[in-house]
Amino acid sequence: MSTDRSALCTALPDKSTNISSILELFPKLLCLDSQDSPSPTSLSIAAHKRLPTCKGSFFGSDALKSLVLQFLQQYYSIYDSGDRQGLLGAYHDEACFSLAIPFNPEESAPSSLCKYFKESRNMKKLKDPFLRVQLLKHTKCDIMCSLCVLPQTQHDLSSFMVDMWFQTETMLCFSVNGVFKEVEGMSQDSVRAFTRTFIATPVSSYSLCIVNDDLFVKDANPKETQSTFSIPVPTPSCSSWPTLCQKQQEMGQTFSTQSGMNFQWSQK
Repeated sequence: MSTDRSALCTALPDKSTNISSILELFPKLLCLDSQDSPSPTSLSIAAHKRLPTCKGSFFGSDALKSLVLQFLQQYYSIYDSGDRQGLLGAYHDEACFSLAIPFNPEESAPSSLCKYFKESRNMKKLKDPFLRVQLLKHTKCDIMCSLCVLPQTQHDLSSFMVDMWFQTETMLCFSVNGVFKEVEGMSQDSVRAFTRTFIATPVSSYSLCIVNDDLFVKDANPKETQSTFSIPVPTPSCSSWPTLCQKQQEMGQTFSTQSGMNFQWSQK
């Protein structure tokens, strides 16, 4: 391609601008003005590779923000209380739960996360089809058994980043990223980072029922560890999930019918 004769460049002020513009449009161009194409400048490369700035949590609306934040505060208040059996009412009868930790082919399990290894369902590592099914906890009673054997924790709610990535009138799908520390045993005060994905159904204007729960835990990086618990964590104010009234159960049954999941809703 010739920068002097190309109609693409006739509106540009000078040859250097022409060359930069052409390389931006055709980064794999091999020959320019009968010579090998110059490589893009380091400035152009840096600008091209720059990641967008993180914009924080996304909820979709103020109403959903209020609902989800209230749910998370209540959920983790009970989760960190020392008795996770109180979360039984937060889950649907036929809910599913799975836990995963990072996959490292050079280690059988990260030593710092050994307490999570037994329950880990990391699909990159787990090839046994029987274990893949067994480690997917199905029904809320099985979920409670799994949650209760995990280390006791204290979550830093101020670290939470929430993304609502799918929503309908009958279903919410959102992910939560944040940090927590373990509060007992040999790993006491160890800081972990986590990502948790909830699929839940609204059963009222202030309550959600969890249908699917996917938890990923890893060691926190130095930046996450340094900023952890900058705001004091409030003392848990409740020890069990509120029960559902008849009207709320009917709303849940409506979702079950519309979605075709054939779930049975009950009050605990």
